[in-house]
Amino acid sequence: MKKLAILALAITMLLPIAAKADDVIKDGDPGFLWGFPGPDAPETMVKGETKCWELAPLNFGFLAGSICPNTDTFCVLVTDDLGWAITTPWMFSGDVSGDEEVEGPFILGAGYYWPDDCCITVPCEANVGDINMIIAIMCFADVNGVCQPDSGDCEDSYYGGTLRDYIDTLIVEIVESPPALFILQDTLYYVEQGVTAGYIPFAICNGDPCAPPTDYGYMITSLGNVGPALDVLDTAIGVPGGTCADVYGIVDAGASIVCTYDTLTIIAWDAATGTVYDTCVQAIHVVEPIPVPLFTAPVVTILVLAMILAAAVIMKRHAVSKA
Repeated sequence: MKKLAILALAITMLLPIAAKADDVIKDGDPGFLWGFPGPDAPETMVKGETKCWELAPLNFGFLAGSICPNTDTFCVLVTDDLGWAITTPWMFSGDVSGDEEVEGPFILGAGYYWPDDCCITVPCEANVGDINMIIAIMCFADVNGVCQPDSGDCEDSYYGGTLRDYIDTLIVEIVESPPALFILQDTLYYVEQGVTAGYIPFAICNGDPCAPPTDYGYMITSLGNVGPALDVLDTAIGVPGGTCADVYGIVDAGASIVCTYDTLTIIAWDAATGTVYDTCVQAIHVVEPIPVPLFTAPVVTILVLAMILAAAVIMKRHAVSKA
């Protein structure tokens, strides 16, 4: 998306920019009720990752004493320094210079807002250490319905003791991607006594969002303290980059006593080369079965209604028999 140099100036000076009076009529007061995280520290992302933040453009014309208290037509424009992919619900597909998106106008009454996600995707060609500034601006549309990013603000709007600016910024820093393979599991997993097929979950993760789908072989073993000892050998097929596949070790606690412990060990590896691997140990604990309440509030309500209906039917039949 084309950068707007005048936005950088607006961010630097934090001053409204004069718009052409003939083109823009300021009936409302633009600002963000909430937006990107605070500027205290950069957000971190990895190559290929997509993150979304909810922005809430609002017409602050409802504030007492506002000089722009009416319904107006606004736009939300989002630009960045490095040309990353940015999508927002305030955009529609269009053709300005051949390949850029066109931001469309929308109407907000005073006190109304349109919260939705602004999503940013880091290209796989980015470099660790890159820093990108993303700028969101809520601006006016002119009398022809064309967004005017240089139209500035109506007035400073303070709500809840905080200045709700019409410009919001986000700093993103690229950091190292997670390992090509890692396993996630709980520290301790509880299995109810008497369960003959207790599914103990593990997640085998392809950590790099830019990596191709990968097959991972894995083996799950146990000590045999809870049911027969496990010795499972299988493959997680085609795990996409940046995602995880759930796999399970299934234990039989049908004859186990309460407080029995066991450990499940999983080893996973890159099925193609076998050179990338990870291993984890999962402890499990047999606990007493959790009783299922018979008379819960919904059940009692249904029973009462059924009794009332049944009583009504009986009374109706009795009345008919008397007649």
